[in-house]
Amino acid sequence: MRITLISMDTTNPRYTLPLLTQFLLDSIMFAMEDQSNYYYLDLETGEVISEDEMHLLEEDGDEEFSEDRVISLPDWEPSDGFLIMEKFANQVRNPLYKEKLVRGLQSGKGVFRRFKDTIAEQPALERQWFAFKDEQLKRAVLTWYKENDGAIQLLDLAPELEELTDDILQEDFIIDSSMDEAVLAEINLLQQELLCEMEEGSPAQQKSAVLLTPLLEKNTHAQYFHAKTQEGVLAGFISYEVLEEHTAHILFFGNRKEFRGMGLFRHLFDTFCRHASRKHYTTIILDLSGDAVTLDRLFAPLQSTTITKRIALNTDAWNESRISSESAFL
Repeated sequence: MRITLISMDTTNPRYTLPLLTQFLLDSIMFAMEDQSNYYYLDLETGEVISEDEMHLLEEDGDEEFSEDRVISLPDWEPSDGFLIMEKFANQVRNPLYKEKLVRGLQSGKGVFRRFKDTIAEQPALERQWFAFKDEQLKRAVLTWYKENDGAIQLLDLAPELEELTDDILQEDFIIDSSMDEAVLAEINLLQQELLCEMEEGSPAQQKSAVLLTPLLEKNTHAQYFHAKTQEGVLAGFISYEVLEEHTAHILFFGNRKEFRGMGLFRHLFDTFCRHASRKHYTTIILDLSGDAVTLDRLFAPLQSTTITKRIALNTDAWNESRISSESAFL
C-alpha cells in the first residue's frame, strides 16, 4: 500500500523525495529484491529503512512520529522477476541459449534455478542478464519517483544498457590481431565450420557458401582480427585484405554459435575499424551475404554507401512470369 506524500495536517512538515543519487538508487533496488523484509524510504534522512527500523523510530522518537515521513518502496513481487527473465529470454539472439531459457521458464517448478544455471554457462550472457535486470529495476524506480514527486532529480546514474554491454564484452573477450601458426590453424578450422554450417543452412546461406568458398581458397594474403575468451577459446574473427593504400576489404567474418547474439561482432568490428583508421584506411568494403544481409541495419545510420548488390533469382519464377523471347525466332 503506497503512503501519500501530501498530508492534510498542516502542523506536520511536508516531506519531499530526496535527490536520487546512485547510492540511493542501489539501496532501493536491493531492498526491492529482498522478499523477506518490507522497506520504506525515510524522507527526513533520505535513507532506506526496514519495517523494524521504522517501528523503532515510532517508539523511540522524542516527537510524535508522522506517517508522512516514510513512503513504501515500489512493489516488487516474484512475478515481476519472472516477467523480466521472460523478457530477457525472448530478446536473446543466440538461438541455442534462447531456446534453453524459454524452455526452462515454461517447465514449472524450479524455473528461477534453471534460469540461473543456464545463463551461468556463458559468462558474457550472465553479465548481460545482470545488466538487463538492473536496467529494468532502475526504470521501475524512476517511474515510481515520477509518480510520487512529479519532477525527478537525478545524479550520477549508471550508463545506458548498451554502454554496459560494451563494458561486459571488453572484460569477457580479448581482441587481438597478432598471429602465429596455432591461432591461424584455429581460425581456419572455425572458418571451415562456418562454411559447412552455411552449406547446410538456409537457401541464402547455401548460395553464399558457393560464392565464398573459392574466394577464400584463392586468397593467401588475408589478415585477421580475432576475439578470444579469457580462457583462450576462439569466439570469432574477421578476415580482411588491403586492396590499396587506403582501402580494406573484409573477406569473411563469423562467431561460434555459443557466442552469437551478444553483440560480439559489433564489438569486434568496432576494434577493427579503429585499427583501420590508425592505419589510414579511409574505406572499408564489407560484403554481406546469406543471413548476414540483415547487418546492413548496423551500418545504415553511418553514411555507408551501397556499391553493389547480389541478387539470387529463381529461374522458374522469371520464366513463368514473362513471355518467352524465344518465340520471336519461330
